[in-house]
Amino acid sequence: MTAEQKAKTKKALGVTVQIAALLVITLQYAKSFSTPAMSAIGEAFAPAGVDSLMLKNIEGLPSLMAIVGAFAVGIMERYMKKKTMLIIAMGCTLVGGVAAGFMPETTEGFYGILVCRVILGFGRGMIFPMASSFIADLFEGKQRDRLMSFKTAVGGLSGSLFQLIGGFLAVLSWRYSFIGYLFIVPIILMIVFWLPEPDVKPAGVTADGKKGSALKSITIAAWIVIFLAGIYNFFQFSYFTNISLCIKEAGLGDTGFAGIISSTETLASAVGAICYGAFLKGRLRGFDLPIALIGEAIGFFILTNVISVPGYYAGAIIYGFAFGMFNPALILQIVKVLPKEGATLGLSLLAAAQNLCQYFSAYVLAFLAGIMGVAGTGQLAGWNVSWPLATAMAVLVAIIIVATKTKHPELIAGLREPAAPALDERKDE
Repeated sequence: MTAEQKAKTKKALGVTVQIAALLVITLQYAKSFSTPAMSAIGEAFAPAGVDSLMLKNIEGLPSLMAIVGAFAVGIMERYMKKKTMLIIAMGCTLVGGVAAGFMPETTEGFYGILVCRVILGFGRGMIFPMASSFIADLFEGKQRDRLMSFKTAVGGLSGSLFQLIGGFLAVLSWRYSFIGYLFIVPIILMIVFWLPEPDVKPAGVTADGKKGSALKSITIAAWIVIFLAGIYNFFQFSYFTNISLCIKEAGLGDTGFAGIISSTETLASAVGAICYGAFLKGRLRGFDLPIALIGEAIGFFILTNVISVPGYYAGAIIYGFAFGMFNPALILQIVKVLPKEGATLGLSLLAAAQNLCQYFSAYVLAFLAGIMGVAGTGQLAGWNVSWPLATAMAVLVAIIIVATKTKHPELIAGLREPAAPALDERKDE
């Protein structure tokens, strides 16, 4: 590649492309628009015989269908362009979101909402791996690493904003919280017009266009990352499922205080992701993931043992900052151990594993709480399981990193990358 070609490529991947790539992740958090409307939906459909257990499917189905959507990405990329898949995912998110607001307040209408949530969940599952793979495919080196970190921050902040907007709309009517999905239309348009199609062959496709086994592009190291990340999501997700319940049980405050604590964690997560991308990445000697895991374990420990308002602020901030580090570090690690053509499929499998384990998190934690003898601690049982096992996971990952660094340092994300030779461009010319 000549210096002129490099300059053109750099210009083509300028600010608008970076913005569009970062905006993709916001669509995964669009589900937050309708979260504040749950109680209003329950009241509206109570005369139709909809109980609280049925109501929980409105939030649960998108997470379950995200598993299917994530798997679908790895299959669909072999038959259509990546941007076409993204447009399908965005269409599912928009249609599945808005259409639910027009359902009648009857039993049939409620099931109509659930159908819409299935459509939205499928699109949501597609978006998560694609949000990372577009960055992995279009950008290189430090720019790619920074954008991966900023992606986590943008996602968390957009989720908070969407939930805030949805809360205001839900006060007017439960329908408006779904119609609020129309706010993502400008985001969709920017992505459609600004984001280019990556020039990367899908997994399993040879240079002459023949389709082979896509799974051959998934390395053993990638399978290890996917497996451990899925297992860890049993524990990691307990923060989000337990925070409001623990606050209520401990008598620390009402739902308003739970919202403030959740917002504090989200802000801390955004700060952690930005700090990681800006200056922490490359300075932790490759131990980025175990350090983030220890941070989350400390957060869980504080939330479990310091039952006070200041304690919960401290626990949420420490957990959130570590969570903000963990996500980009995990994505960079799996991208590091995959060939470029396998990035989309690998990220799809990672998303599917995380969503699957997230869905069963409560059941696994309840089972482990009984084995570990902490079931009697009530809502805190999940965190009493999570903090020691998160610590154990950190130790295990650290051991794997130490063993790998000695012979294959190129497989460890977070290590400083050697600077490119200054004469490269002259040689190209």
